[in-house]
Amino acid sequence: MRAIARIFVSFCSLLLAIAIFTVWLGPVSAWPFIFKFTMFFALPVWLIDLPLLFLLKNVDRRRLWIIPALGALIGPLCLLLWCGILVLRGNDWLSLWSGDPEAFGLGPMLFFASLIGLATNSFYTVALILRKRLAVRSVPANDAQSTNPNSPL
Repeated sequence: MRAIARIFVSFCSLLLAIAIFTVWLGPVSAWPFIFKFTMFFALPVWLIDLPLLFLLKNVDRRRLWIIPALGALIGPLCLLLWCGILVLRGNDWLSLWSGDPEAFGLGPMLFFASLIGLATNSFYTVALILRKRLAVRSVPANDAQSTNPNSPL
């Protein structure tokens, strides 16, 4: 798969994960706000995650779990790094952990970041697996035998 196609699949996976998260989290009237708010935080993390996805091009059975696990970890790690920078600049850790009284604190935000990253990279992994299976099916039978090194012909 070309690089631009991988970027497109990864971005579509991000949009799908955020759309599902938006529908799950709030009422219909709040969907535009939740979508924009989530995209505001998820897009920079997706840009950090994208080069890592290019390093893991081949999805085989042994490395299948690495891409979703990476997605589940990268969002909370970026959020904790951001909070660490805010604490070093003088903010109070307890106020960051508690958050705004009308919104969630840091704990649920870490959980949500993990869910969105896990869903994004899981959708991306499924898309890569489906593309690989479709590519194998589209190869004619006589071409598949000629490319197979274990083939007797």
